[in-house]
Order: sequence, then C-alpha cells, then structure tokens
Amino acid sequence: MLITLDGNREKVTAAKEALKTFGDASRVERAAKRKAISEKEIASGTADFTMLRAVEGDFIDLAIHKDSFADDLAIDTDLDVETIPIWKARYAPLTGITTGSAFGGGLATYYVTQDSYAQLTPFFIDTEEVRVPRMALTQDPDKLGQRDAALLRQAETLRLKRDTYVVDIVLGQPLGTDIATAVVNYAGGSNPYTGKTVYVADTGVQSGTYETTNIINISTEAGLTNRFFEEVINQMILSRRQLRTIHIPVAGLPWRKLVRSAATVISLSGYTPGASVNPDLAAVPASQFEKVWNMDMSQALTSGIVMEIFGHTFRLKANNVLPQGYAIVTTDQPAAQVFNIKQMSVSTDISDPKDAYFVGHYEKRQLALAAPDPWIRNFAVVNFGSTANL
Repeated sequence: MLITLDGNREKVTAAKEALKTFGDASRVERAAKRKAISEKEIASGTADFTMLRAVEGDFIDLAIHKDSFADDLAIDTDLDVETIPIWKARYAPLTGITTGSAFGGGLATYYVTQDSYAQLTPFFIDTEEVRVPRMALTQDPDKLGQRDAALLRQAETLRLKRDTYVVDIVLGQPLGTDIATAVVNYAGGSNPYTGKTVYVADTGVQSGTYETTNIINISTEAGLTNRFFEEVINQMILSRRQLRTIHIPVAGLPWRKLVRSAATVISLSGYTPGASVNPDLAAVPASQFEKVWNMDMSQALTSGIVMEIFGHTFRLKANNVLPQGYAIVTTDQPAAQVFNIKQMSVSTDISDPKDAYFVGHYEKRQLALAAPDPWIRNFAVVNFGSTANL
C-alpha cells in the first residue's frame, strides 16, 4: 500500500492504469514499462509498488546448503579493535600456536612459554556482492522478504568461509582448502603429534595411559561397526575427554553397516555356547538392536541421533562435506579459537544509478585464528574405510 498526499492522487491513479497491462505484456514490454516507471513515477514517489509483484516475483533458493562441524571444533571470542589477541603458556616448554596467514593462505606457527607470548595477526574474509531490494521498497512485505532471503544467503557464505578456515587450521592445511580434501590429507599424513608439544607427562605417569595420535585407522571395517564405537571410546578414555558429537559422512550411507552387522551378530545369540567359543560375548542385546532398527536416521541430518551403546551416549550427525569413509569426533574441549574483531566488520549497500529497485550489498569481517598444539587432543579423525559396497 502506498501512503501519499492528496495532491498526488491523480498521479497515483495514472500509474495504476499504466501498470494494468503488466500481466499480459511480453517480457520485453514489461522491462520497457518498468523502466518508464522507474524514470517517472518512482522518481516522484508515486508508483504503487504492489503492482510490481507480478514482474519481480520471488527469490528461489537453489542451493544445497553445506553442513559444518566447525562450531563443535572452535570457540568464538568478540574483541574490540583496540584489543590485541595474544597467547601464553602455563608451562616452560616451547608450545606451538598455529595461526592463519593473510599471505597466500599459508599457516604460521608461533612458539610461546610462560614468559614469552605470541601476537596473532587478524585478517579479512569477505563475500561477493549480492543484489537486494532497496530499503525504500521494504514497506512492501514481499520486498522485505526478498531482502532478508538475499542477506541470509550472504551471511551463510561468510559462515562457510569462516568454517572452512577453522577446519583448515585445525587440520594443518592451507587456508581455503576444501574441507573434504583437508580431512583426507590429515588422515593420510604422518602422526600429527610428531614435532609438536601436545603434552608433557608428569613423573610417574605410566606409558600406554594416554593416546599418541588422534588418527584412528580402522579402514578394514568399511562402515559403522561395533569396533568403530569401541575405538572412539578408547580414544576418549586415553585422551581424558568427554565425547561431544560423531560427525559421519552422508556419502556411502555408513549407518547401514551398523544395522546389518548388528542383525548378523544377534542371529548368533541363539546358539548354545561351545566349549571354546562363546558367540554371546559378541552379541548385541536384542533390546539394543531394536533401538537401532527403529531409529529415525533422518534425524542425523538435523539435530543428530542419540545412541546408547557400551554404556556411553553418542550423538551421530550426518554431514555432507565429509568424504566417504571418514568421520570427525569432537569433544567437550575446543580445537581452535576464533577472535572476531567487531569494529572492523563492514556491511554496506552500494547504489546503482541505473537500477531504481536494487542495490548491491557487501559484507566483510576481520578475524584471527589460533590452534595451540595441546588442543590437537580435543578431536579425532576416524578412517573407517570405503562404504561403496554397503
């Protein structure tokens, strides 16, 4: 609805008459008439914008949105522009702090002690410009919805870029590396603990009571078997961390191995144990199998599904950025720190004199990333093998 002065009533009526033919006009005719309106009625503030709905239509979301596990890996801290993010250590040995570099996307490592510290260097991430309706048009609810939809998509691109950088710095990959590639490179590389000050064992701590890597290679399992969960529990106990979420890939549907292997094991439970073999020791209780069988696996795509097995509660969440055969296990401790420098954030509209309806919107954020060596223990990467034949 247009609110106008009585003196403009005649112009409004004339504009409505001119717009009546929009519904039957061809695309070229509509464009020409819309241009005429933009040059005359809109300039004088007398056009009835509700008539433009048939011309503009609505935005359509064609994106398959990416999932992410970065929020489980990192913690965020907001800083003023005057505040400088620095790191120190509580212990004397040199401790590495991996941080992102604004030069070429590479990673840099600073070393800190009790007496020396490392100063992090923030850098910018930004988005492409998107076209959104002018604020002057947002008295029309349809235009306001279009603007919100466009800005939401742009905010998502910022989040995805930030999440990619977080995963890259945690997995020691150059900033901007595709998440799936980063996971495969990390799991296929050498022991990530080598050459880093991950921990210092106090005198008297027995060897074998703490983990020596956060890569779990059980590729022969080819899916989510009982051994998968057993190894995750072992890692959790050795690292003295509480499990938060197991992020599993959508690719390959690895959960089918869980259902099938459980059914196979249960089928053995009716046999009478022999003198040397007791198949019941490997059996999954029927009540537990029923929980798995009746589980709504689609919940893994949203809030995740909760499983109780071996006395532990697991949350499984399906993720479409993880490559087939690899899982990420996150705990209650962070693997990276993100510092957001709020005053350096930019959100602005860029006017185009040739378009009276839309403006270009641009977003820019400044942040600093840090992944201390000891925090490597706070997550694990599991290679459970190819699930192509499930």
